[in-house]
Amino acid sequence: MKVLKEGAPQETLQVAVSTNASRWHRFTLLWLVFCGGVAVMGMEMTASQLIAPYFGSTISVWTSLIGLVLVFLTTGYYLGGALADRRPSRGLLGTIVLTAGAAMIVMPLVSVPVLQMAWQLTPSAGLLGGSLVGTFILLSVPNILLGCICPFAMKLSILDLGRTGRASGNIYAISAIGSVIGTFLPVLVTIEAFGVRRSLMIFGALLIVAAILLLSRLRYTPATAVMLLLAVPLTPILPTKGLIAERESAYNYLQVVEAGNAKVLIVDWGAFSFYAPGEFRTGQYYDYLLLAPLMRAQAPTESLHRALVIGLGAGTISKQATQAYGPIGIDGVEIDPAIVELGRTYFDMHEPNLRVHETDGRAFLAASREPYDWVVVDAYQGSEIPSHLVTKEFFRLLKSRMTSDGVLSVNVAWWEPSDTELLQRLVVTVKTAFPTVCAITGISRQSGAVLLAGGEEASPDRIIENARIVGHQGLMEIADELGDNQPPQLEVPEGLTGMPLTDDRGLLNKVVDRMYLKARKDAYEREREALGL
Repeated sequence: MKVLKEGAPQETLQVAVSTNASRWHRFTLLWLVFCGGVAVMGMEMTASQLIAPYFGSTISVWTSLIGLVLVFLTTGYYLGGALADRRPSRGLLGTIVLTAGAAMIVMPLVSVPVLQMAWQLTPSAGLLGGSLVGTFILLSVPNILLGCICPFAMKLSILDLGRTGRASGNIYAISAIGSVIGTFLPVLVTIEAFGVRRSLMIFGALLIVAAILLLSRLRYTPATAVMLLLAVPLTPILPTKGLIAERESAYNYLQVVEAGNAKVLIVDWGAFSFYAPGEFRTGQYYDYLLLAPLMRAQAPTESLHRALVIGLGAGTISKQATQAYGPIGIDGVEIDPAIVELGRTYFDMHEPNLRVHETDGRAFLAASREPYDWVVVDAYQGSEIPSHLVTKEFFRLLKSRMTSDGVLSVNVAWWEPSDTELLQRLVVTVKTAFPTVCAITGISRQSGAVLLAGGEEASPDRIIENARIVGHQGLMEIADELGDNQPPQLEVPEGLTGMPLTDDRGLLNKVVDRMYLKARKDAYEREREALGL
């Protein structure tokens, strides 16, 4: 910094003051552009978690979110360019950003009634229509206003510098850097530390501070009063009867609900784990996942040593497996650390034979070298079936990490008995790695079907006999249910045709959207009561 000596000419002092002011103006403008980039992507990433409890995270929901955000930003680019040509002032730009920040802070406060209203449209408008309405109402104003920033800042920079190319390059680069940081910040920091809605409010507060710095006028300081809303208590995103805990993770909106003497983990809107102290059976699909080891030629008492659970949740299946088969070694893979924490706190997930790995299931398999006698895949959650966990390549990788007579259990996440496309596609795909595949259907309307698979020597005919050898009363009851003529029923699908799902073509978007919407319609009245509507 240049030091001016005493007695310097008045003109020199004025030039120095003007230079410092110009630098400050340039810094505050670029800082505003950076904060705008952070806010745009931070809002998009965080809003997806705000919407998921009502509409899930299907491809339709992501389409409506990304598509509308692009429309809003495009509108903002056009509007910002027109306003900048007509009135290129820092005051107008600062006011626009102040308004955007205030809208972001208010958004979480109105999100619950807005999303409930939009959710009620899904039986008639579908997931895409309902999510479009909710997304439009919540995100249109702040995104359109944020879209105004870059063309406005570019106009002001060109006026200041007179160098069009460099000015526009700087603006785009700084905005892009902000967008990159805004993409990672919610997932890595803010959602885990502050929750989904507080994260949105923090991004709004960042915009307000940046706008105040740009304006450099004390008369705008009272606008920061809107940031007091950061301290307002927030009701649950999805109001639910019997709620005893909620958590907003980078992956899911989680609730622990008490139902009688049982605790249920709700992930977004669907039950994910179940725990009733002192009880073995759940009455849901978990019970039937336990049957795969009974298909082996040797009884589990002699041959079952290590198991892997992909999609551990809060530990329902690991607890049941330990009770049924004894303290076999179990590796549980769960991608969401918040679910693991809730499992340990509320679901007594403390089995000494359970090792928990907080990572993606396929990434774990790629690094694992331990041979497993039994693998459970329970990662197909509600509206989301991860495409990389449902392909031919995945099941072949899984098979390569198993013993020669290893067996597989899969929760299909299948709701509608008349809509068998998902079940058929999975059977065809699993058969590329496991020659013997059977399906248990009719478990319940909500919990769908279970696949049991193994090598050529595996047979469902051994299930009842091996259950008696194991001698666990609850396990024998589950096995005996498959021997009568009442649902649930065990069947060996034969004659199925079609291409298996692959890493290149493993999407199930249409069938998952269709089945998810059907499930939402079936649950509509029940959820209306739970939401108090």
